[in-house]
Amino acid sequence: MDAGRWELPTDVVVEILLRLPPISRRRVRLVCSLWRDIIDKHTTEMQSRVTALHWDTWVAVAHVVDDLSKSSTGSHTELWLPDSVAADFRFRNNSSLQLIGTCNGLLCLCDNKEAPGGAVTLFNPVIDEELPLPPLPCTRPYIPSVERYAFWEDWHEAYSFAYHPTSGQYKVVHVPCSINKAYKFDALQVLTLGEASWREVPAGPAEGASCNLGAGIVSVDGATYWVIESAGASWVVSLDLENEAVTRVKGLPGHPAGPEHYHLTEVHGRLGVVVHGVSRTTEVWVLDEGRRKWSCQYSLTRHNVPRPHFVFGECILTLEESLIRGYYTGSLIRGHYRQTGVWSSSNKAVPVRVSHRAHGRPLVITRGRGRTFPYVKTMEPLSIYNAPIVNR
Repeated sequence: MDAGRWELPTDVVVEILLRLPPISRRRVRLVCSLWRDIIDKHTTEMQSRVTALHWDTWVAVAHVVDDLSKSSTGSHTELWLPDSVAADFRFRNNSSLQLIGTCNGLLCLCDNKEAPGGAVTLFNPVIDEELPLPPLPCTRPYIPSVERYAFWEDWHEAYSFAYHPTSGQYKVVHVPCSINKAYKFDALQVLTLGEASWREVPAGPAEGASCNLGAGIVSVDGATYWVIESAGASWVVSLDLENEAVTRVKGLPGHPAGPEHYHLTEVHGRLGVVVHGVSRTTEVWVLDEGRRKWSCQYSLTRHNVPRPHFVFGECILTLEESLIRGYYTGSLIRGHYRQTGVWSSSNKAVPVRVSHRAHGRPLVITRGRGRTFPYVKTMEPLSIYNAPIVNR
């Protein structure tokens, strides 16, 4: 059936498609270009970068900025989490519960201290529903009394939570890395929601290279990206979420002073790299659609940006850390918008610049350094992805 030849007016088709539940809408996007364009234009889940979710890493609390428009008052609300999580972690310092990522309003969390690989769980805070995922397969048994407080901090850094826009599948990806001497992963582990167990995927060109977990892992437009280091060089590699093939993408742009001075990000549906220079200038390089060339699109003087996402439509988020007598006491997220004398040039060949004089609008104050993600409310149930857990 060629749905594009329907005689129904477009506004009628829009009304019909909007009555479908989110999961069905994403599947019927594959019917034809007309339906895809209608759904992408008129549904909130396909425009999820309008709202920012900030995860406080210290006390495991998520805040959602109510409005990121130029007229925003900077108000934000605490995103409600299930009682089983909130009651246990809300008032703990340096919580082991960390947010891996968000997709279409679903939150993917990792409790680092429960097991090797952490205990990964999906949440939909709007409908108060959670879905524990199968444990990551590990060859070495976990000894809580020995390892509970020794190594648990880093497990969440090896994961990415991703959504493939064409297939409509959600996937959790664990990249090849060494968490410590006891836990080394030479291949990728991939879990598709609805399946009973993880699948091992060869690392391809990333095999034998070390993974820089500090650079972060981001998923953009159907691919998951991370950084490998080999023979003194750093490369971005990707996993195609559809065919699950790993390819080497590109060397890093700019001139980072060291591995700790850059991290991956996403800018308007493209892969980006944030590079912190020695002159207190932060540059953001974005890879073109063909993944052939980096271009510097943002330059911020004396400003840091939150990780992993900091661009939300026309709003640029910056991160201001508070120190008292050398001790870290909290973070302030500010929003910057295009104004005369603050940003320069709409020409894409020239980077958008945020001056050190640009103070921005205060949005969120948190105790921890935090992580920032796109977020949109959804009523999508997690029960449709239930599958028997298989331990291997």
